[in-house]
Amino acid sequence: MPDTALQIDMKLRALPGMSVAAATVSPIFCRHTEAMIDNDDPVIVLNRDGAATHNQNGHETHLGPGDAILTTNGLPGTATNYTTRRVVTWRISRALIGPLVSNFDDAIGKPLDRQNPALSLFLDYLGIVNERQTLANAAMRRAVVNHMLDLGALLLGATPDAAEMANMRGVAAARMRSIKAHIRAQSGNPGLSLDSVAAKQGISKSYVRRLFELEGMSFTEFVLNQRLALAYKMLTEVSLAGRSISEIAHQSGFNDISYFNRTFRRVYGASPSEIRVRK
Repeated sequence: MPDTALQIDMKLRALPGMSVAAATVSPIFCRHTEAMIDNDDPVIVLNRDGAATHNQNGHETHLGPGDAILTTNGLPGTATNYTTRRVVTWRISRALIGPLVSNFDDAIGKPLDRQNPALSLFLDYLGIVNERQTLANAAMRRAVVNHMLDLGALLLGATPDAAEMANMRGVAAARMRSIKAHIRAQSGNPGLSLDSVAAKQGISKSYVRRLFELEGMSFTEFVLNQRLALAYKMLTEVSLAGRSISEIAHQSGFNDISYFNRTFRRVYGASPSEIRVRK
């Protein structure tokens, strides 16, 4: 843009058949010309902050915070950032995503439905690309690619067969990831419960239970382990040496100190006070 210094800060992560980029870009006008076309990969652009207009496939789409659009590398187009803009993009091989989506070509250049539950799940799940330890495993990389394909298909309008598979696979994985993140963040809250987690996710309690059962554990067991881990961390934190064990138990989500002591010893093979002395 005239009189504006160009600033781009971008992180790119690549997986088989796809890539994810998170970028902050200053006001700019971008043109994708016929001469630049060397592939037909679709790109979902998730606008986190800022204002922009995309023109492609005969459509002019204005984007604000929280909006998203399907674009493609296979057609000319333009994009104008009116403000500094934070975006996340997902580029995927058309050969992978195309067969999973109904009326794929019609969706190019159009805004995606921001009320689609798959949008928030998709955006949350994209964070997994920064978990290097998770992606170090080849089987996990394949699983992540499949989960992203599932969520992307639902976001763009999946075929009936693709939607059925996505709900069994990608949606379940994304939901579980979101649920676990919420539990970890709220593990010190004594009010954390199956009811509160289900309400936060907008799903039924039975579905939450079922997701944990599929991983061979119960909701209660996972919450307990997170609370015990939080207590252990606090007990071994030098800066918290003056805090009483009962305070730490309460701040780790336990209302019953005897239950805390009993379960802590069972898991760590020592009492909270013994762990504190050792450290």
